[in-house]
Amino acid sequence: MPEVRPFYGWRYHPGRVDLSRVVAPPYDVVTPEEAQEYLRRDPYNIFHLELGGGPERYRQAARSLQQWIKEGILIREDSPSIYLYRLHFSVAGKEYTRTGFIALVRLSPFTQGKILPHEKTFPRVTEDRLELLRATSAQFSQIFVLYRDPELFTLQSRPEEKILEIQTEGGQRHELYRLRDPEVQRALCSFWQERPFYIADGHHRYTTALRYAQEMESRLRPEGPRCFHYMMMYMCPFEDPGLLVLPTHRILRRVPEESRLREILTELGEMREVSFTASLPSEEGAFLLFFQRRAYKVRLHREILERWERESGLPENRLPASWCARIVLRLFGETEKDLKEKGLLTYTPWPEEVRHEADKGALAFLLPPTPAKVLEEVARSGKVMPHKSTYFYPKILTGLVIFRINPEASPPCP
Repeated sequence: MPEVRPFYGWRYHPGRVDLSRVVAPPYDVVTPEEAQEYLRRDPYNIFHLELGGGPERYRQAARSLQQWIKEGILIREDSPSIYLYRLHFSVAGKEYTRTGFIALVRLSPFTQGKILPHEKTFPRVTEDRLELLRATSAQFSQIFVLYRDPELFTLQSRPEEKILEIQTEGGQRHELYRLRDPEVQRALCSFWQERPFYIADGHHRYTTALRYAQEMESRLRPEGPRCFHYMMMYMCPFEDPGLLVLPTHRILRRVPEESRLREILTELGEMREVSFTASLPSEEGAFLLFFQRRAYKVRLHREILERWERESGLPENRLPASWCARIVLRLFGETEKDLKEKGLLTYTPWPEEVRHEADKGALAFLLPPTPAKVLEEVARSGKVMPHKSTYFYPKILTGLVIFRINPEASPPCP
């Protein structure tokens, strides 16, 4: 199972920058306009390394990384660490705390079953990340993985030293602690080595790291493990009370004929008009549909869900993204991917955004969430879930800890 190691992380010097202005969300959840705002926010914002623009963006990221180290903006830990990362947040008036750990994990192909995916990846995205990794030999963010811990053994680890606390948009509070006690590190790593990891967020970065490791392996032919064989990960137990999975709702700016919509939905299930502000229905196979500024409760027939399950081999009754993808294909003869590329489809985890766009005339699907255990079930079966099935909230910050990959060194990667 996964090999986990402490490492010498690199962090922003708290005396040289305003930490709240230099971190950012993951690169793949921000719009181009939001990315520009982060780049303007501070000359040392992590997006200058992770998401710069222009034809020289990869080389410029590498030059900036070296310059920031030279200036003392980024500093290296004086001993190998595992980091405990606590995130305090609220949704719909309820308070949550999610706890996870940052460490190095040895890369392994998905076929080995140590680290399991639940989504497909797209080569174009992977190529961009690979060019950045080749240029900088650094990872600026962690991928998000889940593991089983029924007794919450890992969460009993007592933080030794708080090294960071920042407040971000939406009132989220991020706390980072160092765990440097070798006995604590060994106990945690031994525990993780006995169970598989499931990728929640970061499939493209993981496949990028695999490709990079293969390239370096071919070039250097090392006798033992090197730093490029590892990836920085954020690890959280399925059982953590603060693990929140939101649905990903669909908003379409192409509207079908009403007769066509009713024909398809009455074939697949029952459809009845409800209040525009109606709550999401709790029945299996049910969701809210917004069409022509009106709201409808749709409940799919059980036999339809069972037929889809036989066709796909997936637990269709718990995969609302799959229902939506099938309905969209029937309505328009195009996939969600096609519509997304044409700018006709957007995704959001926020019901208020769905209702706002629906009130302007959009066709919108307000879907129930997919539990994290469904991700585990699908990943263990060797299959993948439909695109945008889950939205793990909140996202972990980019720039909290950086992993510099010395190709000649072995873990803990000084």
